[in-house]
Amino acid sequence: MSFARDHQWAPDRMSDYLDGELATGERGRMEHHLGECHECRRLLAGLRAVVDRLHRLPALAGGVDAVQIAASVRVRLTEPPAH
Repeated sequence: MSFARDHQWAPDRMSDYLDGELATGERGRMEHHLGECHECRRLLAGLRAVVDRLHRLPALAGGVDAVQIAASVRVRLTEPPAH
């Protein structure tokens, strides 16, 4: 039962995990689940790759940088889909 619950819990918190923003207990929960779940490890690896590529983008004119773009993308990903 714990695996299924954590499998639903983990994907929504992976960005926070990568950013070091999970509390100690949540971080431990995530790491335990990642140790058991190939699907979530794959999802996390994909997210890491996207974040890494965003950080390597050159700065755009006007002062917008990759970190700001990544933050904007994160906000958009949490918005409900447009109908």
